[in-house]
Amino acid sequence: MNVAIAAPPSAAARHSRRRKRRSKTALVTICFGVGAIYFIPLVWVLSMSVRSAREILEPGLIPQSFNPENYGDAWERYELGKLFKNTGIVTAGTVLLGVALSVTAAYGFSLVKSRFGEFAFTVLLLGLMVPPAAVIIPFFIGMRELGLYDSLLAVVLAETVFVLPLGVLILRAYIESIPKDLSDAARIDGASEWSVFARIVFPLILPAAATVALFMFLSAWNGFLLPLVLLRDPNKTTLTVGLSQFSGQFGSFEWHLVAAASAIAVVPVLLVFYLARRYYVQGLAAGALKQ
Repeated sequence: MNVAIAAPPSAAARHSRRRKRRSKTALVTICFGVGAIYFIPLVWVLSMSVRSAREILEPGLIPQSFNPENYGDAWERYELGKLFKNTGIVTAGTVLLGVALSVTAAYGFSLVKSRFGEFAFTVLLLGLMVPPAAVIIPFFIGMRELGLYDSLLAVVLAETVFVLPLGVLILRAYIESIPKDLSDAARIDGASEWSVFARIVFPLILPAAATVALFMFLSAWNGFLLPLVLLRDPNKTTLTVGLSQFSGQFGSFEWHLVAAASAIAVVPVLLVFYLARRYYVQGLAAGALKQ
């Protein structure tokens, strides 16, 4: 009986495998390096948040003392509960309004194919190239004329305007990747356009909608310029604006308390990303592929 013996790999094959391993190792090293660049400032803030006021400028990441009471002091001193409430209202309003408008607009743009529709979609995408600072003065005047100045609703509307183009762009590409046979079959069975959208299209685009919601959440939670210009009442201040005012508010630089307040402000963002990480990855992966 003849037994086939596998030939040993050639020198070229071994060299190719070694080159692939080196490339993979280099890529992983680069990824870790880039991650460290973003991670080190967070570690530094956490280190500062548990230090005493005397050792706040001491070198090194490991603090000489451990003062967790800084978090409680920062919460009470800077009234973080009020800032969290205001920021939560703005963020929730922006996400709800932004996702609702993005989903319906994206479905309309994908459903109606016309020159006017493509022109309107192009005009909408121009909003991606316009920074808030470029139109903040017209926005301020418009909100004042509408009687919305110094209200959280003004910030919600302003934040929604600037996150809407990206949401429509992502969702339109995702909707167009859905096979049209599904919606056509429902229409043949007598389903209305609203039923097709609510029962077929919307359940399929939930991962993409979750991705858009995360982007809108980050934009609204970290928004600084719009709340700074559109709000005047200190009781309506958001977290980012409040944190920027903490350093000199009490006549001295209490960096340990500012760092503690900053660390507390990051917790909701990390929590939301952790809870929605599965939908976020699915939305990015599926939204990048079109059938």
